[in-house]
Amino acid sequence: METENIVERLTKYEFETTNVYTGFRSVGEARKFAEERNGRLMEVGFLDGNDNPAEDDSQNLIAENKYYKAFAGPDYRILHSSDEGFQEVAEKLKERKNELTEKSPDEKYISDSDPLLEEDPVIILFKDQVQEITSRERSKYLMHTKVYELAVSVPKTDS
Repeated sequence: METENIVERLTKYEFETTNVYTGFRSVGEARKFAEERNGRLMEVGFLDGNDNPAEDDSQNLIAENKYYKAFAGPDYRILHSSDEGFQEVAEKLKERKNELTEKSPDEKYISDSDPLLEEDPVIILFKDQVQEITSRERSKYLMHTKVYELAVSVPKTDS
């Protein structure tokens, strides 16, 4: 039953002979999904706002045990929840939000009220200043952004 829930959560792209799935939460999850469905683990790119994945292994996601990377230009840095430095920036954002909303000390530690920081968020920095917090899915549509994800290609007869 667990595999049926994952299909609902993943993003499915239909091609002539295969379906390509993205949106995995880990490399292990993608590997298991591929094994269970006679699929092939692959890397795809969403380039310059294109919403259809193209096979692209230029970022070595599998070799680096990563499932997401994004680049938007020399002045930008895109931090994913699995990237080094993400936790520091997220903590600073939470502290700033707590100061602005003036929560009591108990509320600061008990409630995690920011859903963007609880999901699989992406923090966009411009010249090392936070510009935006968004989702992996929405990051594909940012101008001049190249997004790379781990994907699984499944033959249509087996999906």
